[in-house]
Amino acid sequence: MKIGLVGATKIWHGMTFAEMLNGYDEKMAEQCKWGPKFKNRVGGSARITHVWDENIEHARESSRICGIPNVMEKKEDLIGKVDAVLVADDCTLKHQRKAIPFLKAGIPTFIDKPLSPDIHEAEEIIKLARKHRAPLMSCSALRFARETKDLREGKDRIGDILTGFASCRACMGGLVFYGIHAVELLYSVAGQGVKSVQNLGRKKEDLVAIKYKDGRRFTVTAYENINVRFQLGLYGTEGHRIIDVTDSGHFYSEMLRNFVHMAETREEIIPLKDVLETIKTVVKGRQSANEGKTIPLS
Repeated sequence: MKIGLVGATKIWHGMTFAEMLNGYDEKMAEQCKWGPKFKNRVGGSARITHVWDENIEHARESSRICGIPNVMEKKEDLIGKVDAVLVADDCTLKHQRKAIPFLKAGIPTFIDKPLSPDIHEAEEIIKLARKHRAPLMSCSALRFARETKDLREGKDRIGDILTGFASCRACMGGLVFYGIHAVELLYSVAGQGVKSVQNLGRKKEDLVAIKYKDGRRFTVTAYENINVRFQLGLYGTEGHRIIDVTDSGHFYSEMLRNFVHMAETREEIIPLKDVLETIKTVVKGRQSANEGKTIPLS
């Protein structure tokens, strides 16, 4: 499978995706002060064969370090040459717009988190993907945490989950940009079905009460200065779990394996209605803080 990497080639996610699919030259990575240097590999025959970045020198560096044979001058030039596209988060909250030509071409596409900071734009992207029958995947890699796998698969049981929390240090942005990791970590176990959100926090300290349609309540905390990366707490009728998620190599590589599977089968890995609900949760969660009131999702 030929994969195109679009953007963020010198930013954490873009570098991670290239490393895990193609491997990397350790000496060259050291010389270029390249990171993150993960050892996890996706495996199989999928490889990044084409790369584009607004900064072509960054694309060329990625090409040299990760053995990507083709550096493209225009992103549209990838169309017809690749089987799937990875649009990496470039920290601008505008990366999703780079996916438009590929969705119109019906190419299986991954749009890194968040799908969009604007609910209407997120809805339009999903409509575009469906119109052109382009398989679309968008998520935080925290959905695939190794530490929650048994809970997600029903092998670890704590009875009916009644309440809980998810927390992260929002060191690189607020609720929409980084707090989405905590939201999706919670969603991966608690499921979808949010009715409303109420943000009791303030700037750089989001504390969101999430009410589900079935009456359950959870909290999501995304503080800039708390000393925790990703943590999940769940309380059920037969037990409880407090989980620290630390194996980033696993959740990134599992997310990429699922993307490759989607591209191969053209089957939806994460229901797009769930993707949209996570976007509504973080966007309206921030709106709630601004307006000082509970905001319904519908």
